[in-house]
Parts: sequence; structure tokens; C-alpha cells
Amino acid sequence: MGLLEDTEMNHISKLMFKWVYWNLLLKGTWLGPPDLQMEGKRLDMIKK
Repeated sequence: MGLLEDTEMNHISKLMFKWVYWNLLLKGTWLGPPDLQMEGKRLDMIKK
């Protein structure tokens, strides 16, 4: 099964991506893992 072949699964995934793009991504909805930028940082070490 190639990525460019016309299969039912490829068609469904394209339709799903189109829905996610228009309904979630353009609105800024984040479905991934939580933001971990501050995870594990020692806030007392940050200079103010």
C-alpha cells in the first residue's frame, strides 16, 4: 500500500484532515500533549 495510491483509507484520512483543519486548527484548538516548556524548571532560580 503506497501513500499516493487511491485507497479508501487515504480518502477517509484526507476528509478527516480537512475537517480538523477547518474546525480545530484555524480556531487555535490544541489537541496535542500539554505545554511542557516550564515542566521541571526551578522557578526560584529565575532572575526577576
